[in-house]
Amino acid sequence: MKEDEAINFLETLEVGTFLTVNIPISASENIPVTAMYAGKDKDGRYEFLDTGEFILSKDFLEKGKISIEKEFDDESAMKIHTRIRKEFEKKHTKNKDAR
Repeated sequence: MKEDEAINFLETLEVGTFLTVNIPISASENIPVTAMYAGKDKDGRYEFLDTGEFILSKDFLEKGKISIEKEFDDESAMKIHTRIRKEFEKKHTKNKDAR
């Protein structure tokens, strides 16, 4: 899906949903990145988590060649989920030990 369709999709997307973001690296080539939608930041930009974290503004999505797909790579999604779960457990254990 492209520009307006992608933005409408993101506006209704639930936090934690996995998807593919196709990021252009040249005029004719994209890199498909499986990511988890993390919501919007304080500036209204769309946040995604992959093996790291990346943020895309609505303006960038509208003007760029980025496309979004509902389908995603299951293996990559599991790696992202595992990383986030480990970070959550680490924080939770740290807070529990501080009591």
